[in-house]
Amino acid sequence: MRGPADPRPPTPDFGRVSAEHAQTFIGIMTTLHSEPTASAFGRLLKKSLEPDDYMLLAHLFEEISVLALHHLVPEALLFDAFAFDLYWDELREDVLALRSQTGNDKFCENFEIAAERARAYRNDRPPKLRWMHRGRPDAPPDPPGGLGVRPPGPPPHDEPATPAPEPAAQKD
Repeated sequence: MRGPADPRPPTPDFGRVSAEHAQTFIGIMTTLHSEPTASAFGRLLKKSLEPDDYMLLAHLFEEISVLALHHLVPEALLFDAFAFDLYWDELREDVLALRSQTGNDKFCENFEIAAERARAYRNDRPPKLRWMHRGRPDAPPDPPGGLGVRPPGPPPHDEPATPAPEPAAQKD
């Protein structure tokens, strides 16, 4: 608990994820990975957007942001899966230009707010790169309840029995 003399602001609450959110999350993923958005989303991830991609994606992230900001899907779930802050950084100039051109200051405002909250979420949580250190003496301990040792029995089909200690070498 923080006392009245503690100058730090309280940590934002990004919601709690439960099984009831799975269907909404799957719907978001289905939309992102189906046309016409799938190609644009792929180009966003590669930073090779085409002119028609900007508004399509900005408006889609606006709609998803509304769900998060109205607590219909936990922000923690979205911010763990998607880089809203980085997507905003990529789309910001076009959104701001359209706001100015149309005089609609509310255009994509939920996306902008969600991006700032996603930035706070990202800054508060280090990357989940535990697998890169697995088996090494400097490896952090596995968190309770997950990423631990597989229960006894055969490994699942098409999976190695133990994780590879290092990534495979790339061919030239």
